[in-house]
Amino acid sequence: MAGTSKRVRLSAASCPLCGEKGSLKKILYGEPASDFDHEKYIVGGCVISDFDPEIGCSSCDWVGLRKDLVKE
Repeated sequence: MAGTSKRVRLSAASCPLCGEKGSLKKILYGEPASDFDHEKYIVGGCVISDFDPEIGCSSCDWVGLRKDLVKE
């Protein structure tokens, strides 16, 4: 399909702040279960708003939106 863009794969993207590759993870909100996968996701907390970040860096604590990542 012409004109469509694919999302940047987090495992292949570099953090916009520290440059660490593979350190970006999806942020999940709400109370984490006992089997929560801390290697795959970041806990975002229990309070949810319309302006919460979607992704974060496990190396430097940067948080932001996936749409702002630059495709490498």
